[in-house]
Amino acid sequence: MAKLPASNSPDMNNPNGDAQSMEKLKQAAGYIIGAILLALAGYFGWTYFKNSGMKADTVAADKYSAIESANDKLLGQPQGNAEASKKLNADIDALVAEHGNTIYAWQALMVKSRNAVDANDMKTALAALKKAMDIDLKDAGLHSITRLRYATVLLASGNLDDALTQASVDVPVAFEASQQELLGDIYLAKKDNEKAVRAYENAWSMLSKRHEERPFLRLKLENLGINPKPIEPENEIVNTTALQQQAQVPVSPQSTAEANAQSEAAVDTNKDTASNGATSK
Repeated sequence: MAKLPASNSPDMNNPNGDAQSMEKLKQAAGYIIGAILLALAGYFGWTYFKNSGMKADTVAADKYSAIESANDKLLGQPQGNAEASKKLNADIDALVAEHGNTIYAWQALMVKSRNAVDANDMKTALAALKKAMDIDLKDAGLHSITRLRYATVLLASGNLDDALTQASVDVPVAFEASQQELLGDIYLAKKDNEKAVRAYENAWSMLSKRHEERPFLRLKLENLGINPKPIEPENEIVNTTALQQQAQVPVSPQSTAEANAQSEAAVDTNKDTASNGATSK
């Protein structure tokens, strides 16, 4: 578990913060869990298959593709479909039974857990995630994603002690910010505002270093009386602000011509420099 820095909170014990924060967390439970799943799309891909050393199981791949299509179709139905949902879960169970140590089984179980959370069936979601954690993918990142999601569902189920145990297990550096944010959620649910703030501030500090803004994390901090320092975006390739300001200033034909001439001169200079460099080599 990462160390929690001391808090410099000016309003640690906001009397209204706890109730408001818990209500917002309940309303956004789907967002929190969904955000973890969205991270999978970026993390999982060809690089994983290329580096994992696992052999692609084409039969399992075809079965998972069918499951994915059926799930997409099911999600497109506003009122849901109990019969289709039952068949989807049966297909997932069959895939896991036949190809239980493959990435496709893991993906299918993640689909099953997400659908169960959406249906407020935490028992089924936890069982699916437990099976997913038992799959040995030899990938610390995927295992951490599964464990953090498992802890998130435990939190949503009200099983705070087990959620804290699962969320406290060490994770790769790339997942530490998400881990700390989740720990903050758990401490907040346990009404330990001091530790919640420390964990949230820890997560914010980690995200600041990689210029990643999380509006919902900011909201959590503000509800506890903290105004986090804005996270500066990474340097833009094109300075859009300067361009907008420049567009508002009238430009004379003469200044435009001069600017073009300077640009052409700069290009010529660069060409000469490149040419000289090539000659010297």
